Amino acid sequence: AFPKLNSVVTLGDYFTNNNFFDALPYRGINISSDDRMLPNSMLGYAPQIRGYAKTNAKVEVRQQGNLIYQTTVTPGSFEINDLYPTGFGGELQVSIYETNGEIQKFSIPYASVVEMLRPKMSRYSFTLGQFRDANINLKPWLVQGKYQRGINNYLTSYTGFQATENYQSFLIGSAFATPIGAISFDATQSSAEFEQKPTLKGRSYRLSFNRLFTPTNTNLTLATYRYSTENYLKLRDSILIRDLQQQDIDSFSVGKQKSEFQITLNQGLPNQWGNFYLVGSWINYWNQPNRNQQFQFGYSNQFKDLTYSISAITHEFDQENQNSGHETQYLLSLSFPLQFKKNTVNFNSSISEDSRTLGMSGYIGNRFDYGSSISYQDQGQTSLNINGTYRTNYTTIGASFGQSDTYQQEMINLNGSLVAHSQGILFGPDQVQTMVLVYAPQATGARVGNISGLSINKQGYAVIPYVTPYRLNDISLDPQGMPSTVELTETSHRIAPYAGSITKVNFSTKTGYAVFISTQTPNGGHLPFAAQVFNQNNEIVGMVAQGSRIYLRTPLTQDHLYVKWGQSNSEECQLDYDIQSKILQEKQLIIMTEAVCK
Repeated sequence: AFPKLNSVVTLGDYFTNNNFFDALPYRGINISSDDRMLPNSMLGYAPQIRGYAKTNAKVEVRQQGNLIYQTTVTPGSFEINDLYPTGFGGELQVSIYETNGEIQKFSIPYASVVEMLRPKMSRYSFTLGQFRDANINLKPWLVQGKYQRGINNYLTSYTGFQATENYQSFLIGSAFATPIGAISFDATQSSAEFEQKPTLKGRSYRLSFNRLFTPTNTNLTLATYRYSTENYLKLRDSILIRDLQQQDIDSFSVGKQKSEFQITLNQGLPNQWGNFYLVGSWINYWNQPNRNQQFQFGYSNQFKDLTYSISAITHEFDQENQNSGHETQYLLSLSFPLQFKKNTVNFNSSISEDSRTLGMSGYIGNRFDYGSSISYQDQGQTSLNINGTYRTNYTTIGASFGQSDTYQQEMINLNGSLVAHSQGILFGPDQVQTMVLVYAPQATGARVGNISGLSINKQGYAVIPYVTPYRLNDISLDPQGMPSTVELTETSHRIAPYAGSITKVNFSTKTGYAVFISTQTPNGGHLPFAAQVFNQNNEIVGMVAQGSRIYLRTPLTQDHLYVKWGQSNSEECQLDYDIQSKILQEKQLIIMTEAVCK
C-alpha cells in the first residue's frame, strides 16, 4: 500500500476491476487507487458548494428538510467540498445566515450514479497479467486499465481499455448530475481477430439513470440499458471462441448479447407502512433464441417484533434446445424473536406456491449459534436440515445434517486463519485480510474488546479480525478473567492499519501482588501527596496517593522502599514491608498492610 498516493499494489491471482468491463481472473500485477485511504468526508460523490457571504455568516445545508452540514464562514467567497455522501440523490438546500439578519438561499441538484466522482477527484486501475480460467485452455497475456476524473459538480468523465494479442477494446463515457436525475452514458469499441474467420468489430452502448423522487420517496436506484451490435465481443468470449477453434469445436454456441435491461425500484410508504420494491432484468442475444427475463416484486414491514414480507418472483426463459418456460413463485415470510434468559431464538416461516418451510435459529452464549428448518413440497417430499457453528479462540467449527426422501447429507468443516510471528504460530477463528496481533505478556484470559469469546491465550497473544483499514480502530483489553497477580498498565490502543496487513499491538503488564501500604511518618503525620516511591534498584514503583497510601504491584513479599518528594536528604524517607503472612492468611486480590516511613 502507498497511502501518500492513495494506491495499492496487488500481486498474484486476482480479478480485474469490474467497473466498466466484466471481472476476469488473472495472475499478475495490479496497481489501483483505493478509496478506503480517503477521509470519510471525501468518500463517494457529493457536490461542491460555492457561495459568497457578505458578513461573518452561518451556512446550513439541508436535504429533505434534514440538516446534513453546518459551518461558519468569513466575509467573501467560500467553498464546501467535504460533504458526506447522503445516498443516491435529493436536492440540497443551502442557507446563508448573515449577521445583519439577511438570509440567502439557493438549491443544488444532487443525484449520483456509481460512476460519479467529486470535482478534481480521480480513480484509476492498471492490470498486467496472464488470463486464467479453469474452463478455457488458452492463457493469453492481457492488459487492462481505467481512469475516472470528476470535472465539476455536474460532470465526471471516464475511459478504459482491454487488450490481448488478438483482442482490443476501448471505452469512453461520462456521467452527468442533472435536475432530473443522474445519467451516465458510455460506448465501447471492440476488435477481435481469429484464424478461421474475419476480424469482428463491434460496439456496445450503455445508459444508466438514477433518481430519487422526493415528494413520493421513490428511489429509482438503478435503471441500466445496454445495446451491443452483432459483432461486438467481450474479452472472455473472444478467448473462448479462439479456444474452441483450436479444438475444432463449433463456436456458434457462444452467445453474443444483443441487449440487456436492469431496473431496481424502492418505494418507501408513509406512516410506518413499510417498503415496496421491484427488481427486474431481461437479456436477449444475436442469432439465437436465448432469452431470459426475471422480475421480483415485494413488500416488507415490521409490527413490533414481527418482521414480515410478501414477494413474487416470475422467471421467463427461451433457450436453444429447450422449450420455453415460465415460472412464478409466491413467498410469504414471517420472523420474530423470543428471549430465553440471555439467549435469543428467531422463528421464521415461508410459504411459496409449491412449498412450505418452518425454521428456527438462535444463539447459546456468545460462541454457539444454530439453525434448523423443515420443508414440505406439494410433490410430497419432506426435507429436514440442521446446522450449528461453534467458535473457539483457534477455529470455527461447523456441522450440518440434511435429509429428505431421496438423500441424506452430513458435513463438518473447520475455518480459521494461521498467523506466523516471531514468537511462534497462532490460530484464529476467522478468515480475513486485515488483522491485529495483540501481545499482553502473562495476561492469559483477558477479554479482547467487544469480540465475542476472544481472549488472550497462555502465550499472551490473540488475533483480532475485522479491523477497518486506514481508519482508527480502538483495540482494548478487559482485565476480567486475568490472573489476580497480573495488572494491565494500559488497556487500550488506537491504530490505523494498512489493508491486508497484520499489525502487532503490545500491551505492557505488571506481575506480582497488588499491595496497598498505609504509611505515616514517625510522628504520625502523612507523607506528601504524589511523592515518588523507588525500590532498591532506584526504579519508580509507585507514588503516594491521598491519605498517605502507596499502591504498588510487586513480585516480592518483602522489600525496602524509598520515598522522595524533593532533592535534599530531609525530603526522603525509607520504609520496609512484609506481606508473607497476609498472603497465606487472607488470599485477597489486594493486600492491605501498614508501614512507618523513617
